Amino acid sequence: MEDLLRNDYTAHYGLPVCNEPNLVIQTTETYFEIEDTVTREIALHTINGDGMARFSNPNASAITIANYDKFVTSLSNHFQNGRKRCDIIVCDDGRNLILGEIKDSPNIKQHRKKAKKQLYESLNTLMAVPQFLALANNKTIKRCCYFNKQTSSPALLTATAAFNRLSLIIQDGFQMSHPAIEGQNFEFWEYLDGHTLTLT
Repeated sequence: MEDLLRNDYTAHYGLPVCNEPNLVIQTTETYFEIEDTVTREIALHTINGDGMARFSNPNASAITIANYDKFVTSLSNHFQNGRKRCDIIVCDDGRNLILGEIKDSPNIKQHRKKAKKQLYESLNTLMAVPQFLALANNKTIKRCCYFNKQTSSPALLTATAAFNRLSLIIQDGFQMSHPAIEGQNFEFWEYLDGHTLTLT
């Protein structure tokens, strides 16, 4: 994934090779969470609740997490200005290819709408790159995912937990309709606090 972004993606769009450091994190952890920090870096956590997007990796597959937002932001102003981009690309050595937009906000409806646009435009930009298209064609689980770690209620107030039981019943997220994303042979999924994406 790193070579694909640094070399193939930039060559396709007629841009210089990207030399931005720390674009990719790799892990084989069976459970991990990803945080999108205020400095636009991505951080990997293995303690439940420390990150924003939760992943289960029961087969301990080799996972690559690319900071797509940081990558696009490092490119020329002419290319990146006005170009919507998602936060991360997650790819394993098996069947999974995930584009993710990560939020930590109680305003789910507003951010969902924005996330859909970011994910769809990112997908279109990436699928135009022949090497990414070839990668996508070799994967059987392809998702554009909106992750939102909702704000926790204060310690003495349990109303949020009491009325937010759906994420405890359905822990694998929700598949939602998005015809444009589906037209690229990807699915659109939403993961709220308590939901975990399982990479199988």
